[in-house]
Amino acid sequence: MQFKRFGLMLAAATFAVGAFADAANVLVSFSTKADYYADGTPVLDGEWYALCWAKDRKFDGITLDCKPVNANPDQERILLMAPLAKGGRCPFVVFQIDSAVAPSDGRYFVYLLDTRDATGTSVAEAGENDDGERVPMSSINGAAVTKGYTASTSAGKNKARAVAVTSGVWADSEVVDAEPPRITAFKVEDAKVKITVAGMLPGVKYNISMGASPSSMTEYGLNVPKTVNDDPVFEIDQGDAKFFQVVRQPLEKKVNTTSAE
Repeated sequence: MQFKRFGLMLAAATFAVGAFADAANVLVSFSTKADYYADGTPVLDGEWYALCWAKDRKFDGITLDCKPVNANPDQERILLMAPLAKGGRCPFVVFQIDSAVAPSDGRYFVYLLDTRDATGTSVAEAGENDDGERVPMSSINGAAVTKGYTASTSAGKNKARAVAVTSGVWADSEVVDAEPPRITAFKVEDAKVKITVAGMLPGVKYNISMGASPSSMTEYGLNVPKTVNDDPVFEIDQGDAKFFQVVRQPLEKKVNTTSAE
């Protein structure tokens, strides 16, 4: 499916959130008052939103490379993505879907994405993939649904109506068919713990969780997460920690950008 068959229109005026259609296509209007990342930070200008669809009305989530977790296009689709955020919110926008490919059943969802870099100060730039689709040119950290719409099942009435959904609940992007990273070497040197890691994935933000016991690994060794493009040796202050694990940077944890190089 090509995103070229979809489009969007931005309007200066703000209207009630809803959905409507004409004979040619499905139009889903959308706006928000205020959006926040999982760590409580207001959404940055240029952050991405995605219009998704699920036949069973339960969208299974988005992968690291911004594809549906359920890869069956008859069951789930990402119809359109765009960097719409401005002033901490999504201004009024109309998602326009060609009636020839617009689902007439199931449910549409609008997701807010987190495409911030490791410092949390900038978001993914727009680019095109091999199919000519407009996509964020970096990995997706996580996503949260902000609005839901139920599609009409009436023939010839390509309509969708706004419905209540559980919004603002963030989930990590799904990593498909990949083994988790593993620690391959560990040593203490000059009051520092040096941990060598293998199996890190491109674009993923990693941190070291640590604690005095396996059940209390709630501290994190790095203020700014590492990615696969960095040196794969993590160097951290041990403190009282005796147990360590390589994990993805928690979406809800703010990063200290003052330590960024």
